Amino acid sequence: MSELEEEPLKTTPALMATGFTMMFSDSLNNRFNNLLVAASGATVNQMGFLQGAKSLSSNLLQLVFGRLIDRYGKKRFIAAGRILNAGAIAALLLFDAPEPLIWLVILSSFFYSMTRPSWSSLLGDYTTDRTRGVTIGLINSVSQMGSFFAMIIAFAISITDQGETTIESFSLVLTLAAAASLVSGVLVLFTKEKPPKGASQSFELNRLIKDPRLTRYLLLNFMYGMGMSFAWPLFPLVITHRLRMKVWQISTLSLTSSLVSTLTQRRLGAFMDRIGRRPIIVLSRVSMAVAPVAYAVATQWWHIALAELFLGVGMAAWMSSESTYVIDLAPGDLRATYLASSTTAFGIACFIGSNVSGYVIDAYFGGLEGLSTGLFFSAALRVVFGLAYLKAYESMGDAE
Repeated sequence: MSELEEEPLKTTPALMATGFTMMFSDSLNNRFNNLLVAASGATVNQMGFLQGAKSLSSNLLQLVFGRLIDRYGKKRFIAAGRILNAGAIAALLLFDAPEPLIWLVILSSFFYSMTRPSWSSLLGDYTTDRTRGVTIGLINSVSQMGSFFAMIIAFAISITDQGETTIESFSLVLTLAAAASLVSGVLVLFTKEKPPKGASQSFELNRLIKDPRLTRYLLLNFMYGMGMSFAWPLFPLVITHRLRMKVWQISTLSLTSSLVSTLTQRRLGAFMDRIGRRPIIVLSRVSMAVAPVAYAVATQWWHIALAELFLGVGMAAWMSSESTYVIDLAPGDLRATYLASSTTAFGIACFIGSNVSGYVIDAYFGGLEGLSTGLFFSAALRVVFGLAYLKAYESMGDAE
């Protein structure tokens, strides 16, 4: 019996709770750890290195983890990654200088990388080819609620803050992120997974390379990652130095996008099951151009909050389409490996793009004075390389 004919596992409260707490932790950590480093006095070049190294550390060993996951199962890697990540986040509270904070953020990203292919592969155990989009959309919408509630709590505990935003302003939200990561690492042990298929220990890169659908998608991911990441070092600097935003204002940014993403995730998944994966992928990538434009022109914090409403739809489309598309392509014994190859290509590209951005803006555009130039350039790259996904193969129905 083929994998597509196997009965999928039934979603359980443990699975939903794991996704919820994972997203609760990741939304706080990813939103505020960069800002913590920026508030500690990091330069544009340091922020470029941080963003690039974060991407590299969270993706470089994805293929290694992917093969181990395909051979030994998913839950143990998710649990280990979440618990270790909790420790790295907690350690951020012990330092106030850019250098140690940068390396701890990178370490946190590495531990997070253990969970990425394993979680996406685990979701595949709960789907069939015909229902993959709507099922993953449902699970992601519940998970996204974790981000929504995380930002409500961050907003509530910081609304009365007075004075300048300093590194101490981020202590409580990062404490919550560490605690939620630890809880998710325990909860995942109570979920169900299909037994691993006993994949070989070799990477079987020849099987990846011989799949033209995958190799084209990896190339597109690499190009888009280069363009997208050019803006990443610049966002935290706009927030901390140009707009001088409070923690509650920063929380509002994520609150608006996560609310829209939660409301649209399941519908986009069902829509994708009808029209195909490629249109949703293109929509998600091109819509990301809204972010750098908003950050470039914003003179008030709420200008960016309005843009986040549109970005919420884009993020919902991204979350629904990325794992769905790659799972469509992957043989059952290489699912985590296929997912890992996609994130690896994207991560290496982002390492290059972020470092190039930090160097160029610092060396040739006057550092903080050149933020808008870099942001507009990144927006153009996101549109161009986002439209390039029109050249991707359509995956829906390929495995039938």
